[in-house]
Amino acid sequence: MENPKEENTGKKLNSAAKYSAIGFQMIATIGLLTFIGYKIDQNRSGKLQIFTAIFGLLGVGIALYQAIRQATKG
Repeated sequence: MENPKEENTGKKLNSAAKYSAIGFQMIATIGLLTFIGYKIDQNRSGKLQIFTAIFGLLGVGIALYQAIRQATKG
């Protein structure tokens, strides 16, 4: 029979790993979409970097949606 403290520690480690993975996924999503917007703006050679801003905000929205969905999944 396992010690209840060891079982509780294992659950805490699983939760920590789950939430840190969500954080890294958010960083990757926001970074990738912002980079895509940056590259589009680079090819347009305009002074206003509107696609970087749009894609960055879109990345934040998608990342938040994914994080909330994964956190509430259980």
